[in-house]
Amino acid sequence: MSGHAIQCPVSFRAQDVSYVMHSLLSARSCAVIGADGIGKTDFLRHLLSEPVRDHYLAERSPQMAFLLIDSHALAQPSALAYYRRMTAGLEQILLQYGLTPATAPHLSRVDEEEAILVLFERVKALLLFQDLLQLVFAFDEFTVAFTEVEQHFLRVLHALRASYSGRISYVVTSRNVPALLCDPVQQKIVYQMFAELFNGYVWGLKPLVESDAFSQMDLWLAQEHTGLPLSLRKLCFQATGGHPGLLKTTVLAMADGSLSLRGQDSLEALLEQSLLHASVLSQCELLWQSFSETEHYCLRTLRHGILQRNWLMSPLSPSLLREALRMLMLKGILHEVKSDTTFQCFSPLFAAFVARQGVPGLQLDLVRQQVWIDGVLQTKRLTVREFKLLRFLASHAGDICSREETTWAVYGEEYVAKDDAARLDALVERARKSIGDTSRPPRFLETVRGTGHRLNAYVGERF
Repeated sequence: MSGHAIQCPVSFRAQDVSYVMHSLLSARSCAVIGADGIGKTDFLRHLLSEPVRDHYLAERSPQMAFLLIDSHALAQPSALAYYRRMTAGLEQILLQYGLTPATAPHLSRVDEEEAILVLFERVKALLLFQDLLQLVFAFDEFTVAFTEVEQHFLRVLHALRASYSGRISYVVTSRNVPALLCDPVQQKIVYQMFAELFNGYVWGLKPLVESDAFSQMDLWLAQEHTGLPLSLRKLCFQATGGHPGLLKTTVLAMADGSLSLRGQDSLEALLEQSLLHASVLSQCELLWQSFSETEHYCLRTLRHGILQRNWLMSPLSPSLLREALRMLMLKGILHEVKSDTTFQCFSPLFAAFVARQGVPGLQLDLVRQQVWIDGVLQTKRLTVREFKLLRFLASHAGDICSREETTWAVYGEEYVAKDDAARLDALVERARKSIGDTSRPPRFLETVRGTGHRLNAYVGERF
């Protein structure tokens, strides 16, 4: 999609544009969060195009000056690099108003302290000259600022805005929020600054609605001087859920014949062929890599495109899991089917791709008598009784099985405490070691004192 957003109709992504413009009209800043391939760069350029600004801002449009700061263009991300870009952009606006920037050292030679001083001076000169002007800094791919740039950069942005209350706003795009991006050391400070900068104005850039998706398909196919029947366009939209990167790749692959259904006009046939197509797989991988480890954990629990909250048995903190689920819904990757309990993946194609990434938890291959953990085959072979133990507990996964029940299932004998307690405990401990589990605390094989045993995080049979 890159480079085509300016050709889109003014109504393109109307809900998204309206939210951001409303934030700016209220003199607020806004963070736009979206997964990779969703079109964050195109959205920002579309947002800043003159027809869109005039349409949504009306008479306020001439009173807003927009500066696009492209993080992709920074050779080496740093606070100083950002200050230089911002200052250079301000110089161009000053010249447009016929103002000559105050004499300053060449930007390539200033240090960080000087760069901040020049930045503040140029903002002051511009806002004093135009007393109704509102300045909007639009940062593309602000993920860089959260993860690779010194934390004091965010404090400087906050101080700059505070110096001119109501006259400076920020619009940023990022693949995620600091809570899921930053390491624990950074997280607290960056998350606090994020909250102060955007004050809850966080918007999710979701996959395209049907009308926007079809207008984009028209654009892509026209540029390639090719066509595609309406039935196949609808099928592509259904499979990809409207994710721009997936949709474009799939549509063009269908149009050039490298992806062919061989006359089978069905979703299942398209999914099967798409997962064998290198370009489609590459787009799926790009999307997958844009998620945090916690989001990966959540998505790996998808079964046939559905996620149940009670499947999320993890050593991760409940608050982190809640934030990951919230972000996946904000970005339109998951849709809530049943209030706070059941979620569906936005795309059958992406759900099929995720299914190949491995499921977090323990799976049993009952035919081959193998154990898989987090999608990885365990190379150590279990003894017959160790596997019997796991198979029996798996048949009652999540429930406590009494010692009497387990002894009968594994040994075919009645349980006698004085003879069998030690034998059963030793078997459980050997099975733990065989699957790489521990007893303090166990992830899978749990001993419930005085009652029995329980298998946790069992996610079903592997076929």
